[in-house]
Order: sequence, then structure tokens, then C-alpha cells
Amino acid sequence: MKRLVLTALCVAFSCYGQSILDLDVISYESFTAEDPDAMATLRSALFEKGIVGVRGVPTYKEKIYRFIDAAREFSALPEEIKEQYAPASGDMFLGYEKGKEKFKRPDGKWVVDDLKVSYYGYVPDHPANKWPREIDLQTPFEEIGQLMSDMGKAIMEKIELLGPTTGISIDETPRVGRMLYYRKSFDSAVENPYWCGAHFDHSMFTTLLPAFYFVNGEQIPEPMEAGLFVKVDGEFKKVIADDPDVMMFQVGEFGQLVTNDKIKATEHRVHKASGVIERYTMALFFDAPMETLIHSTSELTADARYGGASGSPCTFERWREESFKRYIVK
Repeated sequence: MKRLVLTALCVAFSCYGQSILDLDVISYESFTAEDPDAMATLRSALFEKGIVGVRGVPTYKEKIYRFIDAAREFSALPEEIKEQYAPASGDMFLGYEKGKEKFKRPDGKWVVDDLKVSYYGYVPDHPANKWPREIDLQTPFEEIGQLMSDMGKAIMEKIELLGPTTGISIDETPRVGRMLYYRKSFDSAVENPYWCGAHFDHSMFTTLLPAFYFVNGEQIPEPMEAGLFVKVDGEFKKVIADDPDVMMFQVGEFGQLVTNDKIKATEHRVHKASGVIERYTMALFFDAPMETLIHSTSELTADARYGGASGSPCTFERWREESFKRYIVK
């Protein structure tokens, strides 16, 4: 049945000139039981495609819907209220953010993701977090964030991004949660055809929620032309990522650096839906401790953010700060 559905989807997406990615999904039960077939699928999916899904995490669906409701409620607040929760000049990124990231197009031109809105917070909750007073975004954000954190950390341990192989522990390092709201697009400007341009996450690892789409307050299926696209074998392929029972995971650049290219970072982008369609989701980023020092031989050491030749030292703090300098709009 799955193959028939995928075949039908392939035919449908061919009309849009798009390929689809067969997302590998394992069950939560098989993951916790360390079923050999599930573990093999987990590793091959992350090492070969850069993305994997886990279905049936307990309490996941209930927490997702509570979070999406709160995200929509916050997004509907007047702009002047939301701006009260934006970082002050020179402050950390925590809180409300709108149109602050830029990415380079294939032709070399930098464009701003002007329709992407975010709300950042540490998971678990942290005194530096700022939360709106008008609605309770904090509780559902932290609840789903903790579940995403627990699953992501467990997977990182299974694929040896954490532990003796890398020497990295994140027990004392908070995760960075990011509510994502992609606003309505009323034009089809070719300058930036994406809600989010092609990029890699700079951290070690990322947990993702499925996307939820709305038109005039009513939930709709994911539009064919829109959604998450992952680059596999040189081609961006659409990930069918709208199952509310599936939690997804992908690899960040520092994960590639610490493993010396044994696992590769996941290049991805988000295609716009035209008209009055809105998109909501959440990402959770796993940073290494700031003082983490590596002597990587990865191909990523050629990137100026690394600050030296292959085998030279680099801290996660440097990699993070140089990434912010490159991609954040001043």
C-alpha cells in the first residue's frame, strides 16, 4: 500500500517538476526495543538521506496540537504587541523574530527570508527566555520541546554523535527551540520563491515537527508545490512531512564536523505556497557546549567559518558566531 501511495504521489508531483523523497520512518516501539532492522533503517536514512522519521512517540500528537494552537494564537496578535518580545539591539536571539535570515541563491545573490517568522526559546526553560503575557505560549512550547529533546538526544546517542566516539555530552547544554510561522505569500516574486532558502543548520542535530497549513483559519492538506525539500544525490526532493504522528530528525553542520564527514549535514529549503496559505511548525536545535574543541578533517574545514586548515582547532562557539555573522540580517 505504501508503494502504491508513493507511486501516485510521484505522478502527481511530476506535474510540478518535483521529485519526492521516500521518508524512512521507524516506530517508537521498534526504536526503544533496539530492533536491528529499525536501527539499520535509522542509520542508513540519516547517513544517506540526512533525514528520518519516528512514528508513535507517546503523548506527541496531543502536544503538537496544543503547540500549533498556541503558535497560531500568538501569530494573530497585533504586530506592535509581538514586537515587544523581540530582542533588543545587541541582545541574544531569544524571543520574536521576523525576516532576519538571508541565504545565497545559486546565482550568488543573497535574499532575505522575508515571510519567515520565528519565536525562540531554550528547552528546558531558562531565565533568559522571554514569554508573551497575552497568551500561554510557554507551556505548550516547553512541553513539545522537551519531548523533541528527549527523542533527539536518544537518536544522537544511537548514531554516536554523543558519547565516547565524539567525546561530547550535552547534558548541561539547553536546546534551542524555534517556533516557525510562514506568512501568506500574495505574489510569486521570482527573487525569492522560497519561504526558507537552501541552507544547512549550523548546530549538531535538529528535531522537526510536521508542518500544518491553514487558509482563513481552516486546516488544509499540504499543497503540492509547498513544503520541506531535502537535497539528496544533488537534487532537492520534497519530503512528505505532514503526518502529525511522525517526528523528524536531520543532521547539522557541527555533527558533520565532529564525525569528520562520516555523517553529512542535511541541506534543505522550504517552498512557498501561493495565496492565503500559512504554514506552522517547530524546530529544535542541538548545540554542542560552547567550549567544545575539535580538530576536524571534514570537508567543512574549507569553510571560512572554521578559521583554519583541516586538522586545526575550532570551538563550537566560533562556528556558531561565524554562522550568525554570515546568515543573520543586521
